Amino acid sequence: MTSPPGPERERNTRRLDYVDALRVGVIGLVFVVHVCEIFNPWDQWHITNADTSRVAGEIVVIAAPWIMPLIMLLAGINAWFSLQHRTNADYVRERVLRLLLPLAAGVLLLVPPQVYLERLARGQFHGSYIDFYPHFFDGIYPQGNLSWHHLWFLAHLFAYSLLALPLFRYWQRTGGRKTMHIAARLCGAPGGILWLSIPLIVERSTLWGFFPERHMLTADWSNHALLFVAYVYGFVLAGSPWLAGVIDSQWRRAFLVGALGSIALVVGTWRGAIPNRLPPPYSISYLAFWTMYAVCAWGWMVGMLGLGRRWLDREGPVVAYGRRVGYILYIVHQPIIVAVAFIVVRWSYAVPAKLSMIFVFSLVLSVGATEVLCRLPMLPELVRRRRRRPRLIANLR
Repeated sequence: MTSPPGPERERNTRRLDYVDALRVGVIGLVFVVHVCEIFNPWDQWHITNADTSRVAGEIVVIAAPWIMPLIMLLAGINAWFSLQHRTNADYVRERVLRLLLPLAAGVLLLVPPQVYLERLARGQFHGSYIDFYPHFFDGIYPQGNLSWHHLWFLAHLFAYSLLALPLFRYWQRTGGRKTMHIAARLCGAPGGILWLSIPLIVERSTLWGFFPERHMLTADWSNHALLFVAYVYGFVLAGSPWLAGVIDSQWRRAFLVGALGSIALVVGTWRGAIPNRLPPPYSISYLAFWTMYAVCAWGWMVGMLGLGRRWLDREGPVVAYGRRVGYILYIVHQPIIVAVAFIVVRWSYAVPAKLSMIFVFSLVLSVGATEVLCRLPMLPELVRRRRRRPRLIANLR
């Protein structure tokens, strides 16, 4: 590998189209996963179909280790560029407007209908939505009703943005950037990029036994361990062009490692060992499982970054449209899927037909709702994806 580029080369920049393309693709995959959850035989989602599908369940299993960490990693890349031209106060203000306000509005407006339809479907409530709404604040979900459902991601990202700010500011200084370059060089050996999975292995193996994934900000420590590290890695990637070069040379191997891990998970679920018979906490098999899980997650993240940099680093109409509406589409898609599923699961059709109908109806309605919201003058400008995109160093080709 070559040495890190000098300051003059670092001043040359180009657009990061592949980051936007990956973000659009991952949001689309989240949409697919949530539709598949309705038919997942290994999980009980907000609305479930009486007949399940192992194929739909396996789609969820394959995406589970890496899909949200990859979104968080891409958010870390954006954090690097956002902090280039903002003061700390401006950055925190932007995070409040872009994350905290949509979270509050979504919890009050978009989550209660989902909980209401779930309670109706399970016979846990009888009455109108107007009758139910005051009960939304009764207790914490799932025993109670108060929840942020899919908007948990906004809460986590807001917390990470504030917690990581001092570290990120240090890394942006000359001494901090030297530290990032030294760390990046350690990954230069063949397959060395996979060494970055070690923190994920240690944290996931240590914390899952005490804090299984719950998406509650104050109790989601095993999930924090995976997502926060991914967020930090994204920032480091944006600030260290040499590490990006390592990804370019090693992403295929990482992709293979991630795919092998996914195959192991698929076999485990198909045979009934996952998730019903996970090894007892801190046994050898338990540590082996979470090691495989963490390496699989990191392998997929590196693989997707490399694939995006190699094949998706150009702007097309889908990426341009997704950049403009992707964030709002993520916010509105789940309540629409839940509402459509609440109706469709009662129909007498086979699983493939129901899945197709839920997907098509939900997609059309989600895009329509997104277009309406994008045109509302009162929508905060920061919630919309700006046309100006981040730039990265030219030698990252």
